Amino acid sequence: MPAYDAVVLAGGRASRLGGYPKPQLAYRGATLLEHALAAVAAARSVAVVGPAPGEPGGPRPGSGASGAGEPGRVLFTREEPLYTGPVAALSAGLEALPLGHGGAPGWIAVVAADLPRPADAVAALLEAASAEPDCDGILGEDADGRTQPLLSLLRRDPLARALDALARDGGLANRPMKHVIARLGLLPLRLPPGSSADVDTWDAARRWGIEGPDVPGRAPRQEDAHE
Repeated sequence: MPAYDAVVLAGGRASRLGGYPKPQLAYRGATLLEHALAAVAAARSVAVVGPAPGEPGGPRPGSGASGAGEPGRVLFTREEPLYTGPVAALSAGLEALPLGHGGAPGWIAVVAADLPRPADAVAALLEAASAEPDCDGILGEDADGRTQPLLSLLRRDPLARALDALARDGGLANRPMKHVIARLGLLPLRLPPGSSADVDTWDAARRWGIEGPDVPGRAPRQEDAHE
């Protein structure tokens, strides 16, 4: 397995869930954020771009998604301004990660925190990268061939250069991820079935057996975000 760090994108307004924080939805006894962190359990450092433990919509302090027991390995940060999209969030996460790990290759796993089963996808990406392909990264694709940039494994230096170029060319706020992907030479990888399916509506949540608040569409109370 190649050495890598990770950026977990756990922010956003979740407007199609009435504002309920997607990373705090529970699937099979764990929140979606906990599933994302478990998928990158072998990462040297993880930057979670989203609410910190104890903040509204963030994990409970001391929970499995709070980084408890792993001092300094799981870091929480936010994009500025807030809610300005995945490119700004990815840049914030990359900046939060420590530089240098004894000369190890600079792979960055990018994982969204609204996926019930990301572990199989991350494992497939790492296996593809273990061959040290001559590229800027591995880009996940679903079963229908749609690209999944929030399930990818990217080399740190080319990613940093692409983000810097976009920042100079109009800024990072509210840009689609395709603007980043277009600046990188990536190899496509068909991901295991179901591993890239996300939860962005209550209908999608119900298909996974995920329970939401008692009134779908209601904005969560603080205690809801911690259930």
